[in-house]
Amino acid sequence: MPRGYAAHGDILHALADGTDLNQIWTEFTQTLDLANKKRSALVDLFTFRTTAKGESVLQTPSGTADFEEASEYGVPQGIRAEQALLPMGYTFKWYDLATRYTWKYLADATASQVSSLHNAALEADNRLVFKKVMQRLFSNTNIANEDGTPVYSLWNGTDGQTPPEYDGQTFDTSHSHYLTTGSVTLAPTDVEDLAATVMHHGYGDGDGSQLIVLVNPLEADVIATWRVGVNGAKFDFIPAGDAPPYLTSEVLVGNRPPAQFQGLKVLGQYGRALIVENRLIPQGYLVALASSGSNSNRNPIALREHASKPGLQIIRGSVPDYPLIDSYYVDGIGTGVRHRGAAAVMQVTTNAAYTAPEF
Repeated sequence: MPRGYAAHGDILHALADGTDLNQIWTEFTQTLDLANKKRSALVDLFTFRTTAKGESVLQTPSGTADFEEASEYGVPQGIRAEQALLPMGYTFKWYDLATRYTWKYLADATASQVSSLHNAALEADNRLVFKKVMQRLFSNTNIANEDGTPVYSLWNGTDGQTPPEYDGQTFDTSHSHYLTTGSVTLAPTDVEDLAATVMHHGYGDGDGSQLIVLVNPLEADVIATWRVGVNGAKFDFIPAGDAPPYLTSEVLVGNRPPAQFQGLKVLGQYGRALIVENRLIPQGYLVALASSGSNSNRNPIALREHASKPGLQIIRGSVPDYPLIDSYYVDGIGTGVRHRGAAAVMQVTTNAAYTAPEF
């Protein structure tokens, strides 16, 4: 058996197809940077990224204040915006995933084979972030973060909190944004009620945000059939601008809804809400959200990241000359509701009580 020191020439520098390992490492870190800058459109439009453990958030789009009659010698009443402020906590945990390369695998692997595992890790992280955001959105239970700060659901009608007054409309402690249809069939009035539940808090109606209703394709097929006067519908469902051509004797007043809304494929519009179908939304559930744009601080959900390591990271292995061997992926994330009135969820069920889906 040959004995002695391992020479520099014995180190694996390239994959089976000649691709340099350092080049692969550089490409991986670059793609992670791109992935972290642009999350999926669905998550970006309804979240606000933060590194804070919690924040005090105004629970109306602009707060409510009233003028009073001025007196000659008095001073005016101060605006008390703090009445609508609520301390909102955000959870946080680390998640990791390893690829488990060996030097023998790398010696025989091609660049495309190694990249396929990297892409699988990117996709897994995307699903992780989406799942955590949806879990917080669909859950009607309050929890607490590591500091004990409440991590709220949307208004749930069970925690004793009263939504602030908006535009002359008041609410009580039983007000909930977790609704049920009371029927096994989705009706137009259900979507109208769901949209109204968000808009009567000032979101999605004249405040610069767009109301989106996310549905599974099963519910989307039902919504696409609605017309004024049928089943009590107040509006016609209008297909998006890129919908397949169809024949009709009716005249469209106004414009057709856009084919896309900031990266989201739009099915059509019902009332003020754009209808977006997505298979990741559980069957039998709908969610209405007011989006103020990508990463807006007025979006309903906070996506918490670590201050020094935001987004998905790839950690080098312990052997300097083999950076991919024993390397692994890590992402530290958490979620929390920021604006309790900026979204609402509905379950299609005969039960009066809402039950959250499992993700």
